[in-house]
Parts: sequence; structure tokens; C-alpha cells
Amino acid sequence: MIRDERITQAMLKQHSVINQFLLDFEKISDQDSVRLTRKFNEFSWLLSKHLFIEEENIFPVSDKNNKLELKQLQTLLNEHKDIRKIIENLDEEITFGRKPNTAILRELLFAHEEREISGFYPLLDSRLSEKQKKDIFDKLKDIKF
Repeated sequence: MIRDERITQAMLKQHSVINQFLLDFEKISDQDSVRLTRKFNEFSWLLSKHLFIEEENIFPVSDKNNKLELKQLQTLLNEHKDIRKIIENLDEEITFGRKPNTAILRELLFAHEEREISGFYPLLDSRLSEKQKKDIFDKLKDIKF
């Protein structure tokens, strides 16, 4: 683990990469179906890895007895379900050769990121021990992002 690195910072870096992939996808011409498909698949794969990291590595260390933390966790997990459903719908559009409108996804991702970065992750950063943080960062190293 990089000394003094916080979960908030590490996940913000991932969000930045994901957001840039989405913005790059949105700039691709409607007529370039090959690039649209390729970029969307890359974006979708990256987003799936990010959700996996959160759900399997970070969310499990939340304090289920802390009502605020638990409420935030439930909200984030519900948003993950919504994100996955939107991705499925967008993928279907691309399969039929149409460039999908990503406005709703973009809005949800940015709102979701804000909840994580301003609320949930800082809670974890302040509560978790250095060993717990080290365990999280050790697992993060195993997943190329």
C-alpha cells in the first residue's frame, strides 16, 4: 500500500478513468459502429471490474451496525443494480446498430460517484484500521485497472 493513500483517492482515480471512457464513447460518430462497439465494450468491462472491486473488496468491510453506513451501502448497491440494467439496455441498442443515448447513465454515474466520494469512502477512510486498508489495497493490486 502506498503510505497514506486513502480509499477515497484510489476509487476517485478509477471513477476518473471510467468517466473518461464514457465521454470518449459519447464523442464517437453514430456512423462508426465498429468503434462504438469496441469503446462501449471496453467501457462496460472497466465499469464491471470497478463494481466488482467495490462489491467484493470494499463494501464487505462496511459496519453493518452503523445505520448511516448501512443506509449509504444499501443506496450504493441499489444504484449498482440500476447501472447494470442501463448497461444491458445500452448494449442491446449497440447490438442493433444504434448509438445509445447515455445521458441517464452519465447522470447516475456522476451522482453515484459523488455519494461514494463525499460520503461513503471518507467514512471508511476514517474508521478502518491501517491493516484493513492495507488488505483492501493488496486486493486492488491484483485487479488491473
